[in-house]
Amino acid sequence: MERPKTIGVFAGLLTSEGKNRLQRRIEKDSIIPGKTFEGDYELPGGRVGETDLKKALTLEVLRRELVSKVKNDLGINIMILPNPPLYLAILDDSAKGICDWAFMMPIPSWPIYWNENAPMARKTIDVSPNELYELAQQPKGQQLLSGWGKRMCRMSLGALINSPVSLYRAEASAFLGLIKLNWETTEYFSNPEEALAKLRKELGLE
Repeated sequence: MERPKTIGVFAGLLTSEGKNRLQRRIEKDSIIPGKTFEGDYELPGGRVGETDLKKALTLEVLRRELVSKVKNDLGINIMILPNPPLYLAILDDSAKGICDWAFMMPIPSWPIYWNENAPMARKTIDVSPNELYELAQQPKGQQLLSGWGKRMCRMSLGALINSPVSLYRAEASAFLGLIKLNWETTEYFSNPEEALAKLRKELGLE
């Protein structure tokens, strides 16, 4: 397994209606040189500031960074489950010198873990699995970031796997099954501490 050059962490904000809240991107730059995703929709979050991989790949640091990222993006406070599921989506493009790991943590529905009625610092949209698919078909600059089946899509569906609405959970699971074979064992981890310890060991950090 190749060591990540950068690590990101993102929040799957689940509403009381069971949908996933996405934010509209305002940044012009991205991890891909010369490419912009300005105007597209994505999960709130971003790059982890901790550069020591052994520290960065710990639940403590990922949780702390996510709280800070969401506050910075949307201006709201969130609480994170003590041991939240993790969805890991990797972008590995050796030609461009990119190896980026993105972790998603689902945040349960309002009102305990976040206030969905609070003013948001960015434009947001709440989507079901089918609405996520429709968003991915929109023109660039107003679509789901990178389109259908890519990392942001898989992480968003990974959030909806934890929706309080059983129909959305089933639809998200079905979509993921079509997009990524064996996603349950290769990208989704219900035991975060165990998963992160395994990743650190595989990278020779333990």
